Amino acid sequence: MNGNGTNHTDGNPETVIVGAGLVGAVTACYLAPRFGTVTLLEKRADPRLEPPPERRSLVVMLSARGWRALSDLGVADAVRRICVPLHGRRGHLSDGRTWLTPYSRDGQPIWAVERRRLHQILLDAAEATPGVRIRFGQRVRSVDLDEPAVLVEDRHGSRRLTCRRVFGCDGAHSAVRAALEARGARVEVRKLDLAYQEIDVPAGRLDPGVTHFWPAGKAMFAAHPLPSGKLSGSLFMRLDGPAPSYAAARGCQDLSEMFAAHFPEPTAIIPDIAEQLAAKAVSTLTTVRCDRWVWRDTFALLGDSCHAMAPFMGQGMNCGFEDARVLVACLDASADWAAGLAAYEKSRTEDADAISRLSYRHYFTMANPPREETSADVLRGRLTALFPDRFVPLYDRCAFSEESYASVLRDDRRLDRLVADLLARYGTGLVSAPDDRLRACTPPPTPTTATLEDSGCS
Repeated sequence: MNGNGTNHTDGNPETVIVGAGLVGAVTACYLAPRFGTVTLLEKRADPRLEPPPERRSLVVMLSARGWRALSDLGVADAVRRICVPLHGRRGHLSDGRTWLTPYSRDGQPIWAVERRRLHQILLDAAEATPGVRIRFGQRVRSVDLDEPAVLVEDRHGSRRLTCRRVFGCDGAHSAVRAALEARGARVEVRKLDLAYQEIDVPAGRLDPGVTHFWPAGKAMFAAHPLPSGKLSGSLFMRLDGPAPSYAAARGCQDLSEMFAAHFPEPTAIIPDIAEQLAAKAVSTLTTVRCDRWVWRDTFALLGDSCHAMAPFMGQGMNCGFEDARVLVACLDASADWAAGLAAYEKSRTEDADAISRLSYRHYFTMANPPREETSADVLRGRLTALFPDRFVPLYDRCAFSEESYASVLRDDRRLDRLVADLLARYGTGLVSAPDDRLRACTPPPTPTTATLEDSGCS
């Protein structure tokens, strides 16, 4: 409705992107030079003019897939100036023991960047791209896939905005995804039994070149260095159940006492930890799985709207940026929009499912104190060292390559099966056998047939 309470129809942009977050801005920058006018609709106010509410992690991680997109868009140098390179993660136990796990075996870092500052750079880049218009304070209530059109509401009322195509980049609680669900898409939106609080950690006590984490089995505290020297911390605990949990803190146990009992070192480092725990919002973690991402030649989902994941592999944003890059590659390689969107969906859904599974699994790897290595663990490590080109660590392939996440997961499972087969055939004595014997016992790789899911459209 307009100010007088009547309906009216807006103009007719070529493309509407719903959601001007990180993925929405990147998608606009990719699409406009190739396919014409793009209008970005964002329900919130411009974050460059007023600070956004602290609903999401303050820090995000950039790795190879993200840098590829930023390089394509010409903003990589500007972003690198506000990043911190991190070369590994250091685990801390309550008895003072620590251990360092490098992020890559050849010394490559991942990069920590403040979400807010990265968002500002991407919004500026989108506005500087000819054909892109960003409109803030615009809440999309529904999408008509047939016309297509979006029903938009702002402080003046509601209006129908017709267009040629719609892209949904509006996050895990996507409003536009409902249009695809109405056409039969199966969507699973799952709230994990994990919640977190963002905690400010002062500079000077922790190595600024690595991520730090304190595993406590049922809880974890992690801290990521910032360019200022301070660190952005995150407390992860279960929502329900006995301590440590937020339910226990709402009951009879004080949250700061619970924190001190499980994380004595961060308690000593953070002088105002009790005040922060009392004041900082508790945020939940939501995952999304969607079996359909596109509709004919007019509609597609990207980023968290179709594959929101747990944050523990640091790949959510990188995967969303890769969505945008693969989308335009599929469109560039196709004869028409319907074929291009179908190819995009086919190339990304299995990958998104794979990295989502890996991300949730990685939380339990980090949150549990290290256990004594099994024979399978040792043999896995030896094979990786003996055949470095054949067996690349899973994290390396996710963070430092653009290989299909699905193929990475399949290869990791193949390695598990190979280790099990070797132990079954030769016994645990193979674990300590000389290198020459281990090489001789290891069968050559089995040829595999490349699939579209493995290769994408690029």
